[in-house]
Amino acid sequence: KRGPLGGNVSIEFRQVSLSYSSGETKVKALKDLSWTVETGGFAAVMGRTGSGKSTVLRLLCALAKPDGGQILIDGKDIHSSLPRRELRKEMGFVFQFPEYQLFETTVLKEVCFGMKNLGFSKEEMEENSRWAIEKMGFNFEAIRSVAPMALSGGQRRRVAIASVIASRPKILLLDEPTSGLDPAERRSFCQILTSLNREGTTIVIVSHNSEVVCETAKTLLVLKDGEKWKEGKVEDLFSSDLLPAGILPPPSLLLSSFLREKGMDLPRAVRQEDFISALLCQVGRRKNG
Repeated sequence: KRGPLGGNVSIEFRQVSLSYSSGETKVKALKDLSWTVETGGFAAVMGRTGSGKSTVLRLLCALAKPDGGQILIDGKDIHSSLPRRELRKEMGFVFQFPEYQLFETTVLKEVCFGMKNLGFSKEEMEENSRWAIEKMGFNFEAIRSVAPMALSGGQRRRVAIASVIASRPKILLLDEPTSGLDPAERRSFCQILTSLNREGTTIVIVSHNSEVVCETAKTLLVLKDGEKWKEGKVEDLFSSDLLPAGILPPPSLLLSSFLREKGMDLPRAVRQEDFISALLCQVGRRKNG
Protein backbone atom coordinates (compact mmCIF):
# COMPACT_ATOMS: atom_id res chain seq x y z
CA LYS A 1 0.00 0.00 0.00
CA ARG A 2 1.19 3.53 -0.84
CA GLY A 3 1.00 6.56 1.43
CA PRO A 4 0.03 10.18 0.67
CA LEU A 5 3.50 10.97 -0.75
CA GLY A 6 3.78 7.75 -2.78
CA GLY A 7 5.97 5.72 -0.39
CA ASN A 8 5.38 2.45 1.44
CA VAL A 9 3.09 2.67 4.47
CA SER A 10 4.64 2.18 7.91
CA ILE A 11 1.66 3.16 10.10
CA GLU A 12 -1.98 2.61 9.22
CA PHE A 13 -5.18 3.37 11.11
CA ARG A 14 -8.22 1.61 9.67
CA GLN A 15 -11.49 3.13 10.90
CA VAL A 16 -10.18 3.36 14.46
CA SER A 17 -12.54 4.47 17.25
CA LEU A 18 -12.06 4.88 20.99
CA SER A 19 -14.53 5.86 23.71
CA TYR A 20 -14.09 6.58 27.40
CA SER A 21 -16.51 7.00 30.28
CA SER A 22 -17.21 10.40 31.83
CA GLY A 23 -19.55 9.71 34.71
CA GLU A 24 -22.49 7.87 33.15
CA THR A 25 -21.75 9.24 29.69
CA LYS A 26 -19.70 7.58 26.93
CA VAL A 27 -17.45 10.09 25.18
CA LYS A 28 -15.99 9.38 21.75
CA ALA A 29 -12.30 10.33 21.88
CA LEU A 30 -11.72 9.17 18.30
CA LYS A 31 -14.26 8.39 15.60
CA ASP A 32 -13.56 6.10 12.62
CA LEU A 33 -10.07 7.45 11.94
CA SER A 34 -8.39 6.18 8.77
CA TRP A 35 -4.87 7.54 8.31
CA THR A 36 -1.46 6.46 7.00
CA VAL A 37 2.16 7.46 7.57
CA GLU A 38 4.83 6.36 5.11
CA THR A 39 8.05 4.56 6.00
CA GLY A 40 10.56 7.32 6.70
CA GLY A 41 7.77 9.89 6.85
CA PHE A 42 7.43 12.80 9.24
CA ALA A 43 3.80 13.35 10.24
CA ALA A 44 2.28 15.89 12.60
CA VAL A 45 -1.08 15.68 14.37
CA MET A 46 -2.78 18.95 15.30
CA GLY A 47 -6.10 20.16 16.67
CA ARG A 48 -7.67 21.82 19.69
CA THR A 49 -7.28 20.45 23.21
CA GLY A 50 -9.54 17.40 23.45
CA SER A 51 -9.59 16.79 19.69
CA GLY A 52 -7.94 13.36 20.03
CA LYS A 53 -4.30 14.22 19.27
CA SER A 54 -2.67 12.48 22.23
CA THR A 55 -5.16 9.62 21.93
CA VAL A 56 -3.61 8.82 18.54
CA LEU A 57 -0.18 8.39 20.16
CA ARG A 58 -1.54 6.33 23.06
CA LEU A 59 -3.25 4.01 20.60
CA LEU A 60 -0.15 3.75 18.43
CA CYS A 61 2.08 2.55 21.26
CA ALA A 62 -0.67 0.26 22.62
CA LEU A 63 -1.23 2.19 25.85
CA ALA A 64 -4.90 2.04 24.88
CA LYS A 65 -6.87 -0.44 22.78
CA PRO A 66 -9.42 0.81 20.24
CA ASP A 67 -13.11 -0.06 20.52
CA GLY A 68 -13.17 -0.67 16.80
CA GLY A 69 -10.89 -0.73 13.77
CA GLN A 70 -7.28 -1.79 13.31
CA ILE A 71 -3.86 -0.22 13.85
CA LEU A 72 -1.09 -1.70 11.73
CA ILE A 73 2.69 -1.28 11.80
CA ASP A 74 4.32 -2.50 8.58
CA GLY A 75 1.13 -4.40 7.84
CA LYS A 76 0.91 -6.14 11.25
CA ASP A 77 -1.97 -5.52 13.65
CA ILE A 78 -0.33 -4.26 16.86
CA HIS A 79 -2.81 -6.15 19.05
CA SER A 80 -3.11 -9.50 17.25
CA SER A 81 0.08 -9.92 15.21
CA LEU A 82 2.83 -7.91 16.92
CA PRO A 83 4.20 -9.07 20.31
CA ARG A 84 4.60 -6.26 22.85
CA ARG A 85 8.36 -6.77 23.14
CA GLU A 86 8.75 -6.46 19.37
CA LEU A 87 6.56 -3.34 19.37
CA ARG A 88 8.73 -1.76 22.10
CA LYS A 89 11.84 -2.36 19.98
CA GLU A 90 10.19 -0.93 16.86
CA MET A 91 8.80 2.19 18.51
CA GLY A 92 10.01 4.91 20.88
CA PHE A 93 7.56 7.16 22.71
CA VAL A 94 8.56 10.54 24.18
CA PHE A 95 5.90 11.79 26.59
CA GLN A 96 5.26 15.48 27.20
CA PHE A 97 7.89 16.89 29.61
CA PRO A 98 9.97 13.66 29.55
CA GLU A 99 12.65 15.28 31.74
CA TYR A 100 10.35 14.74 34.73
CA GLN A 101 10.80 10.98 34.32
CA LEU A 102 14.59 10.88 34.74
CA PHE A 103 15.76 8.94 37.79
CA GLU A 104 19.22 7.44 37.21
CA THR A 105 22.36 8.86 38.86
CA THR A 106 24.29 9.57 35.63
CA VAL A 107 23.42 10.51 32.06
CA LEU A 108 24.98 7.30 30.72
CA LYS A 109 22.97 5.08 33.09
CA GLU A 110 19.81 6.95 32.12
CA VAL A 111 20.41 6.48 28.41
CA CYS A 112 21.25 2.78 28.85
CA PHE A 113 18.27 1.96 31.08
CA GLY A 114 15.76 1.24 28.31
CA MET A 115 18.26 -0.78 26.29
CA LYS A 116 18.97 -3.00 29.31
CA ASN A 117 15.28 -3.81 29.62
CA LEU A 118 15.13 -4.67 25.91
CA GLY A 119 18.07 -7.10 26.20
CA PHE A 120 20.77 -5.15 24.36
CA SER A 121 24.34 -6.42 24.73
CA LYS A 122 27.01 -4.37 26.53
CA GLU A 123 28.69 -3.59 23.20
CA GLU A 124 25.39 -2.44 21.66
CA MET A 125 24.66 -0.23 24.66
CA GLU A 126 28.11 1.38 24.51
CA GLU A 127 27.81 2.12 20.78
CA ASN A 128 24.18 3.25 20.86
CA SER A 129 24.51 5.41 23.97
CA ARG A 130 27.43 7.32 22.47
CA TRP A 131 25.53 7.81 19.21
CA ALA A 132 22.33 8.98 20.97
CA ILE A 133 24.07 11.36 23.38
CA GLU A 134 26.11 12.94 20.59
CA LYS A 135 23.05 13.09 18.32
CA MET A 136 21.37 15.25 20.96
CA GLY A 137 24.27 17.71 20.79
CA PHE A 138 26.33 16.65 23.82
CA ASN A 139 30.02 15.81 24.21
CA PHE A 140 29.82 12.16 25.26
CA GLU A 141 32.91 12.05 27.49
CA ALA A 142 32.08 15.37 29.14
CA ILE A 143 28.52 14.46 30.11
CA ARG A 144 28.41 10.68 30.58
CA SER A 145 29.05 10.84 34.35
CA VAL A 146 27.02 13.98 35.06
CA ALA A 147 23.85 13.65 37.14
CA PRO A 148 20.79 14.48 34.99
CA MET A 149 19.36 16.64 37.77
CA ALA A 150 22.44 18.89 37.56
CA LEU A 151 21.53 19.87 33.99
CA SER A 152 19.25 22.64 32.72
CA GLY A 153 15.65 21.87 31.77
CA GLY A 154 16.42 21.86 28.05
CA GLN A 155 19.46 19.61 28.56
CA ARG A 156 17.45 17.18 30.68
CA ARG A 157 14.87 16.93 27.91
CA ARG A 158 17.61 16.10 25.41
CA VAL A 159 18.91 13.39 27.76
CA ALA A 160 15.40 11.96 28.09
CA ILE A 161 15.04 11.82 24.32
CA ALA A 162 18.52 10.31 23.95
CA SER A 163 17.35 7.48 26.22
CA VAL A 164 14.47 6.79 23.81
CA ILE A 165 16.39 6.97 20.52
CA ALA A 166 19.33 4.93 21.89
CA SER A 167 17.48 1.70 21.10
CA ARG A 168 17.30 2.88 17.45
CA PRO A 169 13.51 2.59 17.06
CA LYS A 170 12.18 2.62 13.51
CA ILE A 171 9.29 4.83 14.64
CA LEU A 172 9.54 7.77 17.03
CA LEU A 173 6.42 9.26 18.65
CA LEU A 174 6.59 12.61 20.45
CA ASP A 175 3.86 14.40 22.41
CA GLU A 176 4.37 18.21 22.43
CA PRO A 177 8.18 17.79 22.23
CA THR A 178 9.03 21.51 22.25
CA SER A 179 6.61 22.60 24.98
CA GLY A 180 8.35 24.85 27.51
CA LEU A 181 11.54 25.29 25.46
CA ASP A 182 12.91 28.73 24.61
CA PRO A 183 13.22 29.72 20.91
CA ALA A 184 16.90 28.71 20.62
CA GLU A 185 16.28 25.30 22.21
CA ARG A 186 13.23 24.85 19.99
CA ARG A 187 15.21 25.54 16.81
CA SER A 188 17.97 23.17 17.91
CA PHE A 189 15.43 20.47 18.71
CA CYS A 190 13.73 20.85 15.32
CA GLN A 191 17.10 20.38 13.63
CA ILE A 192 17.71 17.19 15.62
CA LEU A 193 14.32 15.76 14.65
CA THR A 194 14.89 16.63 11.00
CA SER A 195 18.29 14.91 11.12
CA LEU A 196 16.79 11.74 12.65
CA ASN A 197 14.12 11.70 9.96
CA ARG A 198 16.71 12.09 7.19
CA GLU A 199 18.50 9.06 8.60
CA GLY A 200 15.34 7.00 8.08
CA THR A 201 13.38 7.25 11.34
CA THR A 202 9.62 7.51 10.85
CA ILE A 203 8.41 10.32 13.13
CA VAL A 204 4.97 11.31 14.40
CA ILE A 205 4.63 14.42 16.55
CA VAL A 206 1.64 15.90 18.32
CA SER A 207 2.03 19.66 18.62
CA HIS A 208 0.01 22.85 18.98
CA ASN A 209 2.96 24.86 17.62
CA SER A 210 2.42 25.57 13.92
CA GLU A 211 5.97 26.91 13.51
CA VAL A 212 7.48 23.65 14.80
CA VAL A 213 5.19 21.59 12.56
CA CYS A 214 6.03 23.66 9.47
CA GLU A 215 9.77 23.48 10.15
CA THR A 216 9.85 19.70 10.61
CA ALA A 217 6.87 17.70 9.34
CA LYS A 218 6.04 16.67 5.79
CA THR A 219 2.42 15.65 6.30
CA LEU A 220 -0.31 16.83 8.66
CA LEU A 221 -3.39 15.25 10.18
CA VAL A 222 -5.87 17.77 11.60
CA LEU A 223 -8.40 16.45 14.12
CA LYS A 224 -11.61 18.18 15.13
CA ASP A 225 -13.91 16.74 17.83
CA GLY A 226 -12.26 13.32 17.53
CA GLU A 227 -12.62 13.09 13.76
CA LYS A 228 -10.28 13.60 10.84
CA TRP A 229 -10.98 17.10 9.56
CA LYS A 230 -8.14 17.50 7.08
CA GLU A 231 -5.08 15.52 5.95
CA GLY A 232 -2.33 16.29 3.46
CA LYS A 233 1.04 17.92 2.88
CA VAL A 234 1.98 20.55 5.45
CA GLU A 235 2.45 23.36 2.93
CA ASP A 236 -0.89 22.58 1.26
CA LEU A 237 -2.90 22.55 4.49
CA PHE A 238 -1.32 25.71 5.87
CA SER A 239 -2.23 27.44 2.62
CA SER A 240 -5.86 26.89 3.66
CA ASP A 241 -7.76 28.20 6.69
CA LEU A 242 -7.12 26.00 9.73
CA LEU A 243 -8.61 28.39 12.30
CA PRO A 244 -11.83 26.33 12.67
CA ALA A 245 -9.60 23.61 14.17
CA GLY A 246 -7.87 26.13 16.45
CA ILE A 247 -4.63 26.22 14.43
CA LEU A 248 -2.91 29.55 13.86
CA PRO A 249 -0.63 30.14 10.84
CA PRO A 250 3.15 30.17 11.47
CA PRO A 251 4.82 33.62 11.74
CA SER A 252 6.55 33.20 8.36
CA LEU A 253 3.19 32.73 6.62
CA LEU A 254 1.62 35.70 8.42
CA LEU A 255 4.54 37.95 7.49
CA SER A 256 4.73 36.78 3.87
CA SER A 257 0.97 37.35 3.51
CA PHE A 258 1.31 40.86 4.99
CA LEU A 259 4.16 41.75 2.61
CA ARG A 260 2.22 40.35 -0.35
CA GLU A 261 -0.61 42.72 0.53
CA LYS A 262 1.95 45.55 0.47
CA GLY A 263 2.93 44.65 -3.09
CA MET A 264 5.93 42.36 -2.64
CA ASP A 265 6.06 39.37 -5.00
CA LEU A 266 6.48 36.64 -2.37
CA PRO A 267 5.20 33.05 -2.19
CA ARG A 268 2.99 31.89 0.68
CA ALA A 269 5.96 30.52 2.63
CA VAL A 270 5.13 28.26 5.58
CA ARG A 271 8.77 27.50 6.44
CA GLN A 272 11.01 30.21 7.84
CA GLU A 273 13.94 29.20 5.60
CA ASP A 274 11.80 29.45 2.45
CA PHE A 275 10.43 32.83 3.54
CA ILE A 276 13.88 34.32 4.25
CA SER A 277 15.25 32.98 0.94
CA ALA A 278 12.33 34.44 -1.04
CA LEU A 279 12.57 37.76 0.82
CA LEU A 280 16.31 38.09 0.13
CA CYS A 281 15.74 37.33 -3.56
CA GLN A 282 13.01 39.98 -3.71
CA VAL A 283 15.20 42.58 -1.97
CA GLY A 284 18.08 41.74 -4.32
CA ARG A 285 15.89 42.18 -7.40
CA ARG A 286 14.63 45.54 -6.12
CA LYS A 287 18.19 46.76 -5.52
CA ASN A 288 19.28 45.66 -8.99
CA GLY A 289 16.10 46.95 -10.61
